[in-house]
Amino acid sequence: MKGKLKLRLVYDPRYNSDLSVLGINVHFALDRGQRVLDELAAKNGTTVTYCRPKPLRKSDLLLVHDEKYLQSLRNPKTWQQIFGLPKAPENSDTTRKAIRKLLAEIRLKSAGTLHAARHALKSGLAANLGAGYHHAFAGHGDGYCSINDIAIAIRKLKAEGLCKKVMIVDVDLHQGNGNAAIFRDDPDVFTFDIHSLEAYPQKKEKSSLDIAISDEERHLYQEKLEAGLNQALATFSPDLIFFVQGSDAYVKDVGAGFRYLRLTLEQLKKRDKFVIDTCVKRGIPVTLVFAGGYGPEVWRVHYNAVQHMMDKENS
Repeated sequence: MKGKLKLRLVYDPRYNSDLSVLGINVHFALDRGQRVLDELAAKNGTTVTYCRPKPLRKSDLLLVHDEKYLQSLRNPKTWQQIFGLPKAPENSDTTRKAIRKLLAEIRLKSAGTLHAARHALKSGLAANLGAGYHHAFAGHGDGYCSINDIAIAIRKLKAEGLCKKVMIVDVDLHQGNGNAAIFRDDPDVFTFDIHSLEAYPQKKEKSSLDIAISDEERHLYQEKLEAGLNQALATFSPDLIFFVQGSDAYVKDVGAGFRYLRLTLEQLKKRDKFVIDTCVKRGIPVTLVFAGGYGPEVWRVHYNAVQHMMDKENS
């Protein structure tokens, strides 16, 4: 990163996928990106520009995922497992067409993470207004995540020699088990993960540094976050940080079973401000991705973080 900070936002209207065609009725806030852009425009009194990514190639997917798994994504039963559906979508031409469309949109959103990271390495700040599929493993999907955009971006950037050491800072309510597993044996990728002790997944993977917050100690969240991130950065010096900025710890998140932590908007604003400011202060490029968030109010959590990045650009 050289010179003045310059923020880039990455988005495409196709991020707002229609999941109902597969019988998926989870209250995903897939319109978060557009809601954030609208609020940025309203609060800043100007049209907010963004870049549209091009979908990932299959060769990019194979940097992380194996061929057998990618082939299985054509099967409705695979999507039943990923989304925890009571039964698999009907194996019909309509379903197969819907799956192809959904996969194309997920590849597009995942490409947005790579696009944003490339810019962050040049100018310090970037946000992909979606994605953050941190539960996807190399050989199977999990927790609503089919393709791991963060892992793909890291492997791609490292293969091209654009960065060597990368840190994932994951503050989603749920542990990023896919990332923890994928990078378990990679000394050049540090996975820092602060999450709910009680929430999914029940079987946690081992990150480089895990901070599991029980509901009884939610009042210590910020203190533990700050101590943990400072500890991580004292032992590991990344060329780039991926900030997995989940909004599902918000008290107004409506996800079924997400009744843990329940942080206020101000607490989450303080959380995200600390992460972003820490990166900027240390001169570490940062790429933000949205990750989890459910219901009509969670976009406000992402808006506050992106607005703060915009403020850092202009300061």
